[in-house]
Amino acid sequence: MFRKLNGDSVNLVALAVVGGVFLAAYKMHLSQLDSQSWCWLLSIAVIFSFFAAIFNYWRLLKITEAPISTIAAAAQGYIELHGVASTQTPIHTPYHGIPCVWYRAWAYANRVDNPYSKKVVDNRLLEYLESDATFQLKDETGACLVNPNGAEIIFAEKRTLFKNEHRYEEEFLPAGKPLYVLGQLDTRTDQTDSEVINQEVRTILADLKTRPQQLLNRYDHDRNGEIDMHEWEQARRDAIEQAHAKHAMKAHTGRFTLTKPTDKHLFLISAKAPHQLSASYRMWAIIHLVMLVILLFTYFKLV
Repeated sequence: MFRKLNGDSVNLVALAVVGGVFLAAYKMHLSQLDSQSWCWLLSIAVIFSFFAAIFNYWRLLKITEAPISTIAAAAQGYIELHGVASTQTPIHTPYHGIPCVWYRAWAYANRVDNPYSKKVVDNRLLEYLESDATFQLKDETGACLVNPNGAEIIFAEKRTLFKNEHRYEEEFLPAGKPLYVLGQLDTRTDQTDSEVINQEVRTILADLKTRPQQLLNRYDHDRNGEIDMHEWEQARRDAIEQAHAKHAMKAHTGRFTLTKPTDKHLFLISAKAPHQLSASYRMWAIIHLVMLVILLFTYFKLV
């Protein structure tokens, strides 16, 4: 029910904490208070900056190291996918009714002291809602399902509504918009069923028999007007190859679900493109690294 911080929010909080602790330690030093106290504060700021830099660098690595794939060619494991999001059953944000594939929403009491001061005297959280339904990610080659549970979601849009002494806030991913996803795709359940393949081969060959002229044009290599055993065997091999290709394409029509990795890999659903995320994480890593250098320089200068 509490707000989930995304990467930028975490960085801003970390920067605020480091800046506040640094200023407090420096004021204590100027006041000539116990040196051990401000040394401890500087040490805390150094630790915060170090882990903030690692936080961003780790995400930058995960984005750059994940193999890029189309959905039809996606292999089992940790992958990066791009596509357009949609749902079979329409989903709408609860307060604004905007079509989306995922949302989270808060309803707060928003009673003011009087119409003139606008001072809020009641700001209780009344309701929290978050969708957990899977949605479809589709590119030009195929489609798969995405289970958003446990993902770090960088939403595309946010809406706020004030009505009847209530404040309604929504964050959501609009339907029909591009998404970038990092997650785990398990294709082990998609092993080829021989009976399905054999049935598909029989269907293809039966269809060929209903079109004898096309059958002769394709496989009557000696042009004697008949399909002999060797020519029919070639037709059967082609049918098997066609059946396998059709089965492989069906394997990526939404039956597989991209989920949270079981290991420590990043599970990310983002309305931002990967180059935008990489630039953001790189910028924050540099900022925290510079802050770390400043803190260390100050620490050794003052000690």
